[in-house]
Amino acid sequence: MTRFTVGEVVKVDPEEIEAYVHLSQAALGESKKDKANEPAVLYLKVGEQKIVLGTLSRDKIPQTTLEVVLDKEFELSHSSKSSSVFFCGYKALIPDEEEYP
Repeated sequence: MTRFTVGEVVKVDPEEIEAYVHLSQAALGESKKDKANEPAVLYLKVGEQKIVLGTLSRDKIPQTTLEVVLDKEFELSHSSKSSSVFFCGYKALIPDEEEYP
């Protein structure tokens, strides 16, 4: 599980860890009380393409499931100025081509 605080962008390079990265869930963490209902838009950036993964809202949608598998460098970020966001997932080792032709 990775926690993203306000304004933080996290970069991940699956090639560095020699694994595919599978994102399976995103959830809101703690928030400042004065802006507790502010929606958080979740972003995934691969290369120059920025994609919206979804929008979280404390009252209606505090968490969501994802089904995203990545094998290239990517960035995760969110729009909330008052809440943290947690991403969950796992890595799957890339099989050696010599072992598995």
